[in-house]
Amino acid sequence: MIKVNLGGAPRKSSIPSIASSSAAPRSSSGGAPFLRLFLMLIVAGTATVGYLWHWQLSGSLDDVTARIVEAQAKKAKFDKIIKEDQIYESRKKEIENRIKIIEGLKRDQISPVVSLDALGQAIDKTKYVWLSNLDQNNALFSMVGTSTSVNAIADFVSNLEGTGYFHNINLVNAQDTQGNFSFSMNCEFAPPARRQLVVEAQNAGAN
Repeated sequence: MIKVNLGGAPRKSSIPSIASSSAAPRSSSGGAPFLRLFLMLIVAGTATVGYLWHWQLSGSLDDVTARIVEAQAKKAKFDKIIKEDQIYESRKKEIENRIKIIEGLKRDQISPVVSLDALGQAIDKTKYVWLSNLDQNNALFSMVGTSTSVNAIADFVSNLEGTGYFHNINLVNAQDTQGNFSFSMNCEFAPPARRQLVVEAQNAGAN
């Protein structure tokens, strides 16, 4: 018996076969283990590199910190030495100034014996001159006296200069009082050697 297919060509079934559907996942999932391993290696490598970098930075930071602490300790030590040196220099200058003051006082100290002896020599060489008052302030002498004439006062001034001890003699006044002359004068007293040093120093300054 002849059969006739009135519906046309036979249709392909739209339902995929079990064989074809099971074959596709196998072909697509074949590289998944390798990909996971590769990603794990990348993550592990990144973590290792990060840890090493952090460890190196930590070591460098510790080294820099140690150097800073050492430098600060040296600076504190040097500051202490500088401060002690400044104190020493200050005390040294203070002692030097005291020595200069003491030497100056000793140098300017006038011996009453020497000064009165030199003054006595000038009076003995001068006639008709009498001193009524004598004041001494270190090297400065002030005298008050009387004389019979102005010429006698002039001779007294010359005799004072002739001793070599009296300098810068200044006759303040000379007044006639009933035939006699009262006078007052001031002068500086210095040994000849010291006076020579003063003069040389003044000349050197002038030149």
